[in-house]
Amino acid sequence: VADSFNRRLERDHSTGDIAHNLASSVVWDLPIGSGRAMQPRGVWGALVNGWTVASMMTLQSGVPVAVTQATNFNAFAGFGTQRPNLVGDPGLPRSQRSPTRWFNTDAFALAPIFTLGSASRNPVRGPGYRNVDLSLIRRLRLSGERRIELRAEVFNLLNTPAFGAPSGVFGAANFGTITSALDPRVVQLAAKILI
Repeated sequence: VADSFNRRLERDHSTGDIAHNLASSVVWDLPIGSGRAMQPRGVWGALVNGWTVASMMTLQSGVPVAVTQATNFNAFAGFGTQRPNLVGDPGLPRSQRSPTRWFNTDAFALAPIFTLGSASRNPVRGPGYRNVDLSLIRRLRLSGERRIELRAEVFNLLNTPAFGAPSGVFGAANFGTITSALDPRVVQLAAKILI
């Protein structure tokens, strides 16, 4: 809390707020053959001698980003946070956003000593998150009760950049820029033998 006597500045989106969140998954079992080989058995609990295609999609809007000042001129008085002054609209049109300038950094100005700054708690939002994962699974019966499961899994199938949050420290060289991202597309192959 920047100013416990002015709670109006604290009225904002929660730091963990995700306004829109969609997660969906699809599993499609494709049996091969006929008869008992296609039926689930015991703990195996899935089709034997068949294929499974599974996909999961996640779409999320960005989370709020707190903006603070690099130099807290009021630290001597016991204030742990000093925010800059908000002098314009920090939002940028989608076509102007990039990792080097995610929001309008000109919308903020230095708050001088003995002031707390007029920026609210979380005045900007970070980038959204879009991801599609895909799995292809093949199950084969070996001899007796032994089975093998072969898997090919692709994480971030569309290789969509998953950017981290922009820097929210006004006065820092990287203010408003994004310097981190999650993994690009990852492919893994696996084999599991059940006896």
